[in-house]
Amino acid sequence: MLFKDGDLTKPYKYLPINFEYKFYVLRTPPLLINPSLSENKGENVISLGEILAIRFIRENVEKWSEFRGSVSDLEQLRQFLGKKMNQTGFHQYFKVYKKIGKGSFASVYLAQRIEDGTRMAVKAFCKNAVYKEENGKEGLINEIQIMRILDHPNLMKLYEVYETQNSIYMCLELLEGDQLYGLFKMKRSFSAQQIHSIMKGLLEGLNYIHSMGIMHRDLKLENILFKEPDNYDSVVIADFGLATNVDQKPFLYTKCGTPGFVAPEVINLKDDQLFYGSVCDMYSLGVILYILITGQPVFKGKSYNTIVRRNREAIVDFQTEKLNQVSDNQRSLLIKMLQADPELRITSKQALKHEYFCAYYEEEFAQMYTDDDPHLGEMLIKLNAEYIRLDMERLKRSNDENDICKTEDLKVDQSQEKNDLLKIIMRTPVITGRTRSIENSPFNGFQSPNQNNHIHHIQQIQAKWINPLVLQQ
Repeated sequence: MLFKDGDLTKPYKYLPINFEYKFYVLRTPPLLINPSLSENKGENVISLGEILAIRFIRENVEKWSEFRGSVSDLEQLRQFLGKKMNQTGFHQYFKVYKKIGKGSFASVYLAQRIEDGTRMAVKAFCKNAVYKEENGKEGLINEIQIMRILDHPNLMKLYEVYETQNSIYMCLELLEGDQLYGLFKMKRSFSAQQIHSIMKGLLEGLNYIHSMGIMHRDLKLENILFKEPDNYDSVVIADFGLATNVDQKPFLYTKCGTPGFVAPEVINLKDDQLFYGSVCDMYSLGVILYILITGQPVFKGKSYNTIVRRNREAIVDFQTEKLNQVSDNQRSLLIKMLQADPELRITSKQALKHEYFCAYYEEEFAQMYTDDDPHLGEMLIKLNAEYIRLDMERLKRSNDENDICKTEDLKVDQSQEKNDLLKIIMRTPVITGRTRSIENSPFNGFQSPNQNNHIHHIQQIQAKWINPLVLQQ
């Protein structure tokens, strides 16, 4: 609500909080490193000026509204709006240090917010490229809107979103630990206690989003990350590109996810008018628990089609050597999570009350290690070779048919005095990006995946687990 000067009894205008409106913070001149250089670039700013007003602007509309008040009131309003609306002025408010990831539609940068010194992973999207994708704009808006309402230690945090005429900048929590997938790639061993910590954190985060009527729909190893190295209590769920409200009918994407991790009620869905619930995430999390225990995929196969077919059948082998060594409570929880019938599957709320967590004693568990079976790695390399081929075909068609712009590279701060800040780059996972629907695929209803790194880096790509089609960001 906006009020005229001096009259707070009756609002003269209601301002909707949506993607059509953005806000801009007017400030006094900043303190600059070199006053002769442009003041609009964060790398030249020592500190920001005092806030004077907040201006509301609408896309393609010249008229604007402005809010003025005390500095404290304006600061509070700015903090509130930063969690609700896109804003302009990114280049003035951030120091950008290094590019840490690149995809077809976006790049990821290590940056620091000048206002408070917070380090972030800034994901810069090319609007033109994203919006040309089927449901691209709607999907990106949906992802941002969902992440804005989430606030939980086991979920990746979205701080704020900036927008220019050509780009959108998502300012995300910077995670210094590894991806869960990366730990498997390094053949990291997991004790039962570590698995317990990881599962507890994941279920806490999952139960939080489920309690808000949201389902993730793409839980997999790549989307499980850690805030701190070797701290399994710092586990975080990332990538909400396929997340949706359970009550949002029809879903923006219906048949979606990653083969090998998808719940059977999703992968077998034949009618887009039929729906499923958040318990689909519990199946995917059950697959992750299975991999943590055994070091092997639930649905093995030498080809993509075989993986999909076995995922559809949802026949799980619970008689492996590793599973026969775990506690009864852990085995019980795993079986309840991997129930093919969603009506029989345990919910996240019920799982947190399971004996596996309620009756946990360290002495109950023995040390367990992931399986170093070389055949597993060979299988994944063959699968990804096929994904890369299909990916390159799709990207070639896309580049031939569309004039896809690239997000303008951000100017990187060349002052290398912050070496300790840059040291975390090697440990900071690249944000994997938004995952697209897997409708209308030649592979039994699934589309091929895109990789987020340069395809010619074959040594990096070969070790990937099965990925869905990713809108490169």
